Formats: sequence, C-alpha cells, structure tokens
Amino acid sequence: MVDRQRPREWWEVLRYVAFTGTDTPPTRSAGLRTLRRVALTGFGLWAGFLTFAIVSAPPAVKTFNVVLSVLPCLLAIRSPLWGWRVLLVGIVLTPPTLPQMVQFWSWPWSPGLALAAAVVFYLVGVGNDQRELTCVALISFAVMAPFLRDWRDGALLAVLAGALFFLGNTVRQRRLADEARVAQQDRRIAEERRAAVLEERAVIARELHDVVAHHMSVLALRADSARFRFAGPGKADVDDGVWREFADLAGTAREGLTELRRLLGVLRSEDREVLIAPQPGLAMVSELVERVRAVGTPCELDVGGDLDAVPAGVALSVCRIVQEALSNAIRHAPGAPVSVELVTGPRSIRLVIENGPGERPLRTGQTGTGHGLLGMRERAAMLAADLEARVRPDGGFRVALTVPLDDGGRSEP
Repeated sequence: MVDRQRPREWWEVLRYVAFTGTDTPPTRSAGLRTLRRVALTGFGLWAGFLTFAIVSAPPAVKTFNVVLSVLPCLLAIRSPLWGWRVLLVGIVLTPPTLPQMVQFWSWPWSPGLALAAAVVFYLVGVGNDQRELTCVALISFAVMAPFLRDWRDGALLAVLAGALFFLGNTVRQRRLADEARVAQQDRRIAEERRAAVLEERAVIARELHDVVAHHMSVLALRADSARFRFAGPGKADVDDGVWREFADLAGTAREGLTELRRLLGVLRSEDREVLIAPQPGLAMVSELVERVRAVGTPCELDVGGDLDAVPAGVALSVCRIVQEALSNAIRHAPGAPVSVELVTGPRSIRLVIENGPGERPLRTGQTGTGHGLLGMRERAAMLAADLEARVRPDGGFRVALTVPLDDGGRSEP
C-alpha cells in the first residue's frame, strides 16, 4: 500500500520554504539581538559596496545589482527565508544584467551577491530543520545550475553551499540540545522541589500526630468521665440526653484517634526513632542555641513572654524553624555570629534569627531555594504565619517569623 502521507508532508515543507514560511531568528537577549542586527546590516552594506566598487555597468544596472546584494542580508534580520527568496531573484537576474562577471572571476554573479549568499545560507541553516534545509538546498542548486559552465563549478558550488548549510544546522542542533538540557534540568529541579515539599509535609503530619492524638485522648477521657464527675449525691440531676451526648462525643474522639493511627501508618517512615521520640517545644530553643555555641559559633539568645502558654503544635513548628535556621547559619556562614530573638505574646509569636556574613557573603536579592527554606515556608503556611527569609545588605541572612494567635492562644487557621 502506497504511503501518501510522506509525499504530502514533503509538499507542505516545500510550500512552507518556497512561499509561506516566515521563520524568525532564535530567541536571544536584547543585547544579542542588537548585535545581530548590526552584524547583518554591516554584511549587507559590505556586499553592496563590493558590487558597487567592482561592477562596471550603467548606473541603473549597477544600482539594481547593489540593491540585490544588500536586500537579502537586511531581510534576513527578520526572516532568513525571505532573505533567501530575494537572494534567488538576484541569482537569476544578475547573470543577464552583468554578463562581464564570468570573465572577471569565473562566476556569473557579483562578489557582493556571493557574500550575501554565504550569510543567508548560514542563517537559513541556523533557523530551519533538516527537511526544510534539504528543500532550500535543492531549490538553490536548481536555480544556480543553468548558469554554471561545467560540472566542476557545480561540484565546487555544492561543496561551498553545503558547508554553509551544515555549519548553520550544526549551530542549530547545538542550540536545541542546550535548550533541551536546560528544560530537563528545570524539570528535575521542579520535581526535586515537589518531592521535598511532599516529604516535608509528611514530616509535619507525623510530628503533629502526637499533639493531635493527645488532645483527642483528653477529649475522650473527659467525655467518658463526665458521668462520674457531674453525677452523684449532692449534685444536680442530669438529663439522660446529656449523658448520651457525652457518650457520642467520646465515641467520636475514639474514632478520630483510630483514623489518626491509620494516617500515621500511611505516613510512617523507616526512621522509627523519629516517630517514638518526644516532640520538641519552645523550651528546646535554649538547647539548640547551646549546641551552636558548642561548635564555636557565637550565638545570642533573647527570650520574652510565657513559652509554656504556646500551643504544642505551634511550639513544635516554631522550634523546627529555629532548628533549620541555625543549621543553615552554621552551614553557610561558619563562625559568623548568630542572634536569636523569640518573643511570645497574647496575640502573636515573633521569631527573628540573624547571622553575619560568612567567607562568601550572599548577594542582596538572593533568597535561596534550598529544601530547608522550603520546609520553613511549608510550616509557616500551615500556621498562617508571615515568613521573611532574605539576605541582609552586609551579606548575612535574616529569618523573621510572625505567628498570629487568636484570643484563645491558638494559631489562626
């Protein structure tokens, strides 16, 4: 069975190359685009100057050939294919208008047009794929062949044009490979960040399990013991419906505990020691600061307010943020002084950790994209808190966290 799809595809490529194609140069920075325009304009003017200086013909004919030498390069600034199409017009019209060129340098075209052809052939190779380039090469050779004197001229022309096409296409393939590598690297970084975020969320869920389970256990215990604490001699009689309500509350709390255990099974990691270790609170901040001092790093601690009044879940997350911030300070700025300020109030918790510049101070505006900062942002988002992590003007780093609390001392949702 004849495959009709392939001839149709080649016909579309041929029509694109010869008539409809308006290819654009590869995306570059503004500086490179300006440099490209200047270079192509210079090549075009030089090609026109060569034609003007070498050609001996009436003014009208000379002007016409100068335009044919300049115009392909100028059009190639926006579209190499359009520059090539105008170049074909010059290839066809130059031999009859300048018959003396054959005696001048054995080619029927002016040196300026030859220079323009070299530039345009290279640019077409840079901007088009192999099938389009094949059509351009075949059409170009078919247009030039009738003006050649023997097969040796044709062979030389094919080698020169083929080398320009090949060089341009090699640059194109290199550029596409670089773009594919950059895109693959971006995808890999995005996947790593996504995996880090998911892992951090799983860690947060595992750590909060004990806190939530404790509250649910207390709720179940108080609901179960309500019958004995509020009933008996000398106490007001309580309606049976109230006892049933307490029983339902206790049952709901126990069901919640069961679901929490199932959730923990899904999030369970191989690190069992982490799961059975007691969850840290704000009291651990002093211990973390002492560890930093033990490795020879000056670290100041300023604590204000009642740390024990902070809810367990909030205290756990704030402690983890302190731990990560101090770890980053030691890792990226070893020996630089560190200050920790932790102030608790009735409506908010304020944490500020700053370290001086290290051996290689960070640049202003560099916010960092490590997994540790991702973990901080995840915990801050869970607490509906404001997190600031930025480079200081002197090259140090600043982490500032503000956790809002409602009137009951709990973190706002």
